[in-house]
Amino acid sequence: MMPPLEPRVSGLSEVRNGSRIVSARGSIATVYERVVRTRAEWTAGYRRVLEARNHWTSAARFKALADDEIRPVRLYVARNPMAPAAALARLMADEDDSVVWNALLNPKSPADALVRLAAAEAREFGTRVFLLRHYIACHPNTPVPLQVKLLKSGVCACRPDCHAELYYARSS
Repeated sequence: MMPPLEPRVSGLSEVRNGSRIVSARGSIATVYERVVRTRAEWTAGYRRVLEARNHWTSAARFKALADDEIRPVRLYVARNPMAPAAALARLMADEDDSVVWNALLNPKSPADALVRLAAAEAREFGTRVFLLRHYIACHPNTPVPLQVKLLKSGVCACRPDCHAELYYARSS
C-alpha cells in the first residue's frame, strides 16, 4: 500500500523527480510528499477519518478535525452535512483545492466564507475563470447582493438549467 500524500506549499523549483506530485494553483504550487507513517499513526488517522464521516460526531470534534494534518480527514469533514459552519469556514481557507471544493459543495457553508472565497478567486483570476464563483452564485447561503453581483458579471450563463442550482436543490 502506498503511503499517504501530504501537501506542503512550496515553490516549483523544489520539484525534483517523480516521487512528488505537483498541483499548481496560481503562482503557488502544492507539492505532495509521501509521508511514511507507523502502524499506530496510520490506525489513528484511519479512526479520525471514520470520526469525520460519522454524522453523530460533536461540533467541537468537527472543529478539531478540520485542522487535522491528514488530508482525507479534512475532506470527510468538508463532505459531512452535519459539520458546523465554523469548521466549514476553516476548510474553505485550506491550502488544498480538493478540501476547498468539497467545503464549497456543502450546503451548510457559511456566507462570510463564501464571500471571502469569491473575493479570493476574483483577485486571482479576474474575469477569466468563474469555476468557484459559479457555485458560489448558486449556493443557498450566498448573500443576495453578492449573488446579484456575480450573476450580473456573467458567472452563470446556463440559466434556467443551471447544474449548480440543481446540485444544491438536491443536497438541501
